[in-house]
Amino acid sequence: MIRAPEDPDRAELIRLMTDPITREYLGGSVDYASRQALELSPLGLSWGHWVIARAEDESRMIGSITLDYDRGELELSYALLPEATGQGLAAASCRQLLAWAQENLEDDHVIAVTQTRNKRSVALLQRLGFSVRRGLEEFGSQQLMMERSLETALPSAEEIAAFTPPYAPAAWR
Repeated sequence: MIRAPEDPDRAELIRLMTDPITREYLGGSVDYASRQALELSPLGLSWGHWVIARAEDESRMIGSITLDYDRGELELSYALLPEATGQGLAAASCRQLLAWAQENLEDDHVIAVTQTRNKRSVALLQRLGFSVRRGLEEFGSQQLMMERSLETALPSAEEIAAFTPPYAPAAWR
């Protein structure tokens, strides 16, 4: 589930921004000044920034998800703490936020950027209906800018779960 960030989330947000496993594909850990700003700033919801929590424990933040215009286009971004990956939580949260965008925003498409070597994220975005727009380099790594129409119906949770990317290793099938 997605909810507004709250002050008790601060420690987990800092952990999310500094955890080397989580940040492996996200340009590395945030710098000291950014961490200090997060430690001192109020956490009330600013447009486009939410936290991810499990439905059975709404009080415990396990990730973050954003929908903003940093690149001049509507962009989806998400990150989960290591212990929350591989459980379908990113897929469910992204689907929930994309459905909200379809109903509430006037944008006709949304983009997402991920490292080419982050195969799980590329596969998730494909399952959600994103396709590659172009490659680029950021944070010293090759990235894919992917996009999807907001005018096209979202795949169901079952379709997302059943999707196997064409390049998937045998263990994924």
